[in-house]
Amino acid sequence: MPELNGLRPHGLNLGLIERAPLLHVPDPDYVVTRHPAWFDFTGPRAEVQHWQALLPLMLWDSHLLQVDSVFTVQRGRHFDLNPGAVPLTIQSHADRHGRLQEVDVRDTGEFHVPDQDLPALTVFCTAISAKIDAIMAGATHQRRIPRRRARRLERAARHVLSAYQRTHADYGVWEVEADELHLDYVIALEALLISPSDKDNEGIANNFRSRAAALFLTPAEQDKTEALVSRAYKARSTYVHGDVIKDQTEQEKLKELRALRHLTLQVILRWLILTPSDTDDLAPLLDAAARGTGREEHIDQPLRAFFATAPPRTRPADITTA
Repeated sequence: MPELNGLRPHGLNLGLIERAPLLHVPDPDYVVTRHPAWFDFTGPRAEVQHWQALLPLMLWDSHLLQVDSVFTVQRGRHFDLNPGAVPLTIQSHADRHGRLQEVDVRDTGEFHVPDQDLPALTVFCTAISAKIDAIMAGATHQRRIPRRRARRLERAARHVLSAYQRTHADYGVWEVEADELHLDYVIALEALLISPSDKDNEGIANNFRSRAAALFLTPAEQDKTEALVSRAYKARSTYVHGDVIKDQTEQEKLKELRALRHLTLQVILRWLILTPSDTDDLAPLLDAAARGTGREEHIDQPLRAFFATAPPRTRPADITTA
């Protein structure tokens, strides 16, 4: 693409995207045209369209990952860049005559994978993508549980990606959007932790809390998870009923939102590792683990085995190397 620079009047310097990661989805049925085409950017956000590719990267490293640019490319025929989509920063330097020059440089953001980490990233993404594919294959299954499980995973991923795209720094979100981002994370958690077999509004909050905690291996992490999920669910109820959360300062709210973001990623990762790809449901196994039954076989062993062979960049606090 950089070689195409200059072919379009007033085009963006495509050298700015050098070494930028690009995601694409091959479509063998797509008809390539030689004439100009209209490109529709009015549909779902770009990150939502590529959630199956972006989610493993987010689970690999909790640093903020965001979609910066939108490209439409007909291979060998036509290219289109969403104008102004590449985030830029200005750097100054002196030329050989000592005059100050300003140049545009692509802002690469927080998410970065050095070359030495690429093999481990490949192993992790391969393993997680296989689990995502197995679950999404249930979208057309004749049984209810696999179908709903696929929809719930996609819903959780879409809400997390939406929240990530509106989070501009580790502790930074727009104040007016903090409660909405909080709601996005709680919806993602509910999508995965509430079972199709649960009776409407009967023990939902307790199941939500206990199942999240059951995904963690140590009492300390279980207690911390229960407390955080309980606060998150209470704040969610306050917000959706039109009230204002008054018992938190702005700094406390941002700190809580960050903790909820990290917890949501861990829950999604562990849910993917443990969820059966057949017609069984994970919720009864989590309920049994919360009661102290079958925990080692159905929860602890599979989690330890996955983290031993395909760990994310940072090993969770409750996962030991033994």
